[in-house]
Amino acid sequence: MKKLIAVNASPHRDGGCARLLAAVCEGAAEAGYAIVRYDLNDMNLRGCQACGVCKRESIDCVLEDDLKPYWAQLHTADALAVAAPNYCSLVNGTFLTYMARHYCLLTPDCRLHPGVQLIGCFSQGRDDLEIYRDHYDMVLRDFENRDMVRHAMLVISPRLPEARQREILEQARQAGRTLK
Repeated sequence: MKKLIAVNASPHRDGGCARLLAAVCEGAAEAGYAIVRYDLNDMNLRGCQACGVCKRESIDCVLEDDLKPYWAQLHTADALAVAAPNYCSLVNGTFLTYMARHYCLLTPDCRLHPGVQLIGCFSQGRDDLEIYRDHYDMVLRDFENRDMVRHAMLVISPRLPEARQREILEQARQAGRTLK
């Protein structure tokens, strides 16, 4: 069975990120994917310590925190869906901490198998869904540098009309359904 890892960096379990991620997961489940979910706000998560062990020994991150099981899951995943809220024009600090921990995957022996499909889910307060697109692209490019392939990027705002939000949630379900 194919596997999707869903990572939510928002502290709001019913917010825009969670809704987008849930819709992606619904679509992926319909397509036969098993879902493994991580809610970073509920986890003991440390930032990269720049210890260099991952580089010297060509291994995954050695920090003993709640991300430890994530690395094994990620190496066997077919897809990764990440969700982050926008705080002050950037993804939140929790997501940046999580993202930096992927430094270990830049070592040739620790790289993921090529082609892990990537879906980015972002929520923001502004109703102009293009205003932070360059930042979201930069975030997803960092994951693409680890041999992931972008499948979709979705942005939602509570300031959008309810009908438009429903359209975006349906796009998220469709992104999950169309994972290979």
